Amino acid sequence: MRCAAANSIIMVRKYERISGRQSWSEEEMAKAVAAVVSGKMGYKLAARTFHIPRSTLQRRASKVRYQQPDDPKPLMGHYRRVFTDSQEKDLVGYIKSMEQYFMGVTRRDIRELAFQYAEDNHLNHPFDVNARMAGEDWVRNFLKRNPELLNKPDKEFELEPVNFDQFYHFMCQS
Repeated sequence: MRCAAANSIIMVRKYERISGRQSWSEEEMAKAVAAVVSGKMGYKLAARTFHIPRSTLQRRASKVRYQQPDDPKPLMGHYRRVFTDSQEKDLVGYIKSMEQYFMGVTRRDIRELAFQYAEDNHLNHPFDVNARMAGEDWVRNFLKRNPELLNKPDKEFELEPVNFDQFYHFMCQS
């Protein structure tokens, strides 16, 4: 800000907050949410007792009350997780079992598998419905989150003698 008379810049040395918004503490909010969720107090009484806004208390309490422990973790920005951690572990286990039974799994296979898994579990997903597969970005990030699918020890690639009778018997069973 310029002062016309002195022709110099005036700096604010000490800021004094004028607004009374969000003057409550997180500790008080946590206590109020706990009281409401446990049923000890209603929204109105808890808001008055802990000196916090009732609407904020309602919003925070409903998040705590209705959040399921296995929900996908929210991410920053407009991106969201499709699968929970346990669902991703299921996918990883299935992919590993396919590789164990000599079925090579490509990125395209993983994309198709992810789409089918999301459809079977009625999950809301951004995958391509016409192509019936997940996107390339999704599979790249999935493999980053699960590097054990990429990094295979060298001894896995060593060929061992195969008993063809056992192999044929195994193939006939499935």
